[in-house]
Amino acid sequence: MEKSKSFPGYVCSNTGEFGDQENSQNSYNFNGPRTKDDAQLKRKKRVATYNMFTTEGKIKSTVRDSFKWIKTKLSDIRYSV
Repeated sequence: MEKSKSFPGYVCSNTGEFGDQENSQNSYNFNGPRTKDDAQLKRKKRVATYNMFTTEGKIKSTVRDSFKWIKTKLSDIRYSV
């Protein structure tokens, strides 16, 4: 660690000309702070979205099949007389 020339009591934790902020775990970029859990969080959100689409498709299929069943039953009753 090197001491700051402007502030004698301040110790700079960065090393090198520009510091090691690119390599630190909690450094900031244009999209906000980076953490290790970002990838895991994005994966969880993506999987939840896939599960939602699957459930939505199952519900649509069930409703469609129910209408078909009702339609065929009513047709059978009407035309069987």
